[in-house]
Amino acid sequence: MFKIRCPAKLNTFLNVLKRRDDGYHKIHSNLQLIDLYDEIYFKRSDQTRIIADEKSLVSNNLVENAIQWFNKNFSANQCYEVTLKKLIPHGAGLGGGSSNAAHTIIFLCIINKIPVDKLNFHAISKDIGADVPFFIHGKSADVFGIGEKIEKDCFKGDDYLLIHPNIHISTEDIFESHHLKLNTSIDRESNDLLAPLMQESTEFNDFFIKISSMLKGSKHRLKLTGSGSCLYIVNPTKMEKEILSQKIGDNFRIVFVKGLEYYDFVSDWGVAKW
Repeated sequence: MFKIRCPAKLNTFLNVLKRRDDGYHKIHSNLQLIDLYDEIYFKRSDQTRIIADEKSLVSNNLVENAIQWFNKNFSANQCYEVTLKKLIPHGAGLGGGSSNAAHTIIFLCIINKIPVDKLNFHAISKDIGADVPFFIHGKSADVFGIGEKIEKDCFKGDDYLLIHPNIHISTEDIFESHHLKLNTSIDRESNDLLAPLMQESTEFNDFFIKISSMLKGSKHRLKLTGSGSCLYIVNPTKMEKEILSQKIGDNFRIVFVKGLEYYDFVSDWGVAKW
């Protein structure tokens, strides 16, 4: 049995520049890897099946899609019983599913002695997910295209306080919102998906206002990662941590994480002990 870890990401900015003819959107963004991880256990089997605590993660799972993609593109017949241990919230804009898929592909490449640098990022982004190439790249970076093109490595060196409400957001719904305004220039401070998200989800809008009021007068700006629903503060102060820690309830949780310049997959994976 093999065990791998898959880090999350957050967007320090996200500009939506243009809707493409194929339905995707041209974006420009900075993605930072963070030290929040899912764990995946692979056990060889005669057929692939997914085991997870959440039933919604079993059907149409990106890990299974990644295995199928690998088998199709490399004429392989890899089958595994896959156990997911999710710590990255689903539908939060933290890239958990994409990271799972990316590291599954890396794992299969290593097992089958296929060079990772031979992978077609364009095909992977279209077939599995736009963020998957970034996670295969394995370094904090600026990205463009639909997210599959690495512009340059760019590590911020910051810490983050994640504020995650119990709200699942559909990325597709936010990108398709008529409230989305295309950005004609690069703004490295804004996330263009925040405004349509607040228009589309009354629940999220109320949550954002609530957290903003808690932090009124604090040093740092409340930011959104991806299409949400996770918010975060960059380099939070002790006061900001204490304010939110005192208010934690059933509707949100906070997690303190550090940014990662890169994630060394090979040195971090191995044989599971159970």
